Amino acid sequence: MAEKKTYEPLDELLESTGMKYSAIAEKSNIDKSYLYRLRKKPSKLDGELILRISKATGIDKNKLFDISYFFATKVDKLQQKAS
Repeated sequence: MAEKKTYEPLDELLESTGMKYSAIAEKSNIDKSYLYRLRKKPSKLDGELILRISKATGIDKNKLFDISYFFATKVDKLQQKAS
């Protein structure tokens, strides 16, 4: 089975809005390909992007921050150790 390329907890949170990724990108004023890169590596979400996505989707900004923070402190570090 192929490994999932995007981070599932972020995907699930975005999908819970009922919006398509392209609509989220458009409403957040983010290029679709950049949103995909953010979904692959949520640690790239900065405060401004979190606020834009939160405003566009209605997702609590703290939930987006938590996913970004967890990815940066746990997942990124595990991937670096494996390299």
